[in-house]
Amino acid sequence: MNVINKITMKQLCLIAAISILPTLGFGQFIGDSVIVYVDNRVEIKVAVPDYNDLKTSDSVVLALKEFKRIIPTLENQLSSGSADLVKFSVGSKLTIEPGDPKVIYLNKDGALTNTGSRDQVLVIGENFKIFIITSDISKLADIPLSNCFEKVIALLPEKVHSSRSLSYECINGNIKELENQNNKMDFLELQFGAGAGLVKSTWVADLSFGIGLGLNHKGMIRSPYVSTNVVFDFDAESKMNINTFLNIGHSWNIDKKSDKPNMLGVELGYLIVRQGDLFGENTFKFGINWSPAKHIYVTPQLYMTDNFKTVYPGIRIGFGF
Repeated sequence: MNVINKITMKQLCLIAAISILPTLGFGQFIGDSVIVYVDNRVEIKVAVPDYNDLKTSDSVVLALKEFKRIIPTLENQLSSGSADLVKFSVGSKLTIEPGDPKVIYLNKDGALTNTGSRDQVLVIGENFKIFIITSDISKLADIPLSNCFEKVIALLPEKVHSSRSLSYECINGNIKELENQNNKMDFLELQFGAGAGLVKSTWVADLSFGIGLGLNHKGMIRSPYVSTNVVFDFDAESKMNINTFLNIGHSWNIDKKSDKPNMLGVELGYLIVRQGDLFGENTFKFGINWSPAKHIYVTPQLYMTDNFKTVYPGIRIGFGF
């Protein structure tokens, strides 16, 4: 095998290994929540990767029904006068632990009312978590938990990029959507990713790290950010070089009616650490970032190096979370 083939194999292995890193975190990510307040007595919060999944799967409703069937068997095990924490894994074990002893007060008509300590339930499924807060777990058997949640699922709206958390109340079986201020808030976002691309007909791989500020204005997400790209390449002697760019950028979600990402942005970078001969002195880069699908980025780039004496194109395909 000649030197060129050795280099190619090393590059392919490195690119493959780096590119799968972001996917390791996806399976553990729970990003959306649906909250239902039932008869002013119970709060149900369901955390899922994507609330659209609730429309195609009855796993959450079945889990609520399964837990409700178990409640009568817990009556002699629950403490009286203090908070309990019940943890239940669907189809598996159940444990009862001491809960948070803090007392909850409600402000009604200018007067504080002691409502006592709160019991909590955590129901864990394969791809969801259900959090239930109530004053008395034993009374949950008489409350229409699954019925209310089924009605909420039927009313879930089409998803938009800002609707990560939805809230409803269920009073006497009637559902009302509650305004959720969290969907209108700005947020700070950590960014991690990996990519592969072509620079001067040379395959390179990179890792990226950044921090951005998500600005939500009338449903339009804008995100200024600062990031760094650590770029790996091999020279003719199979030596790996590491070059580091510091970048500033700004991106926009150009389709505010859909949660399917359609981000478009611009990025300017400068080479702060240089190794090897792939990049010259004082190298700048300018890129257009486009995200055609979730966690996937395509970036045409233009490099300006050797004090702007040389200009050449490049392209990067990235994976991030």
